[in-house]
Amino acid sequence: MIQKLQLDNLKLSYTSEGEGSDVLLLHGFPSNMFFWNKIKKDLLNNYRVTVVEQRGYPLSLLENSNITDFNIEFLSKDIEYLIDELNLNRDLIIVGHDWGSIVAWAIVSRENVDIKKMISISGGTEFPPSDIYDKLKFKKGDHYITSFQDPNFSNNTITKNLDLFFRSAYRVTPNLDIELLDLSLNNLFNSYNSPTKVHDIDINDLAMHFKKGIVQPISWYSNIDLNISLASKWRKKTNTRVSFLFGENDAAVKLNNKMKERLQSSGTDITIEEIPNADHWLPLTHKERVLDEIYNF
Repeated sequence: MIQKLQLDNLKLSYTSEGEGSDVLLLHGFPSNMFFWNKIKKDLLNNYRVTVVEQRGYPLSLLENSNITDFNIEFLSKDIEYLIDELNLNRDLIIVGHDWGSIVAWAIVSRENVDIKKMISISGGTEFPPSDIYDKLKFKKGDHYITSFQDPNFSNNTITKNLDLFFRSAYRVTPNLDIELLDLSLNNLFNSYNSPTKVHDIDINDLAMHFKKGIVQPISWYSNIDLNISLASKWRKKTNTRVSFLFGENDAAVKLNNKMKERLQSSGTDITIEEIPNADHWLPLTHKERVLDEIYNF
């Protein structure tokens, strides 16, 4: 059963089920709390599993929101408060996918709650500043993160056809061909072709879930410059055990040597693995590998 945790300006939706050590699952973009259903089902045999629909997503919308309501400090505080309120203190493992990894990293770095292990899937630690993305130009337009600095414009573009948006986002990328290296909004999120396979997720359910729009989730991206400033208060090398998992064919988050060096230097107990023949959606395509990473704590 979905429950609500009252925060200052929103009701945060979550489920918490099972018994044993704690696992907390944080979704990314463009997903929701149900993204984890299959992994949660398996984990419930051995763990208490808590899943959150994060700030600004349809089950945890803010009323009369501002763009800055979606900065990393608010996103982190939401989850820290949930951890405290639910007493998620039994060898807590926090697992984040995509943006969920950014939130998880901030929580680990802030050290306001006790995290025994963090697992980052198709994510990282922090986004570079927006001017890095501004320099990247593609055949079909600006980098999607540059477009996302204007959440209302991007939302209007995407919501013209939510089915197309989610089919584009969740399409299978078997290899990084030159077309998918175009990281513009129009290519990544508005260019699905019917012969292209889509991952095993209910596109109709996603389109219905986000029927009120996606402006608040996009606003997370609009704070990446502010987040760099905020994170300076807690940025440090962590002693928490952290595992980074990436897909070899991930077009949006491509692991390279420079990124490996930066991630390796971010803590004292860091492991990094690139999964062959996998793309951005590892929890859907490589569920057993994700479960192994949790079980082998």
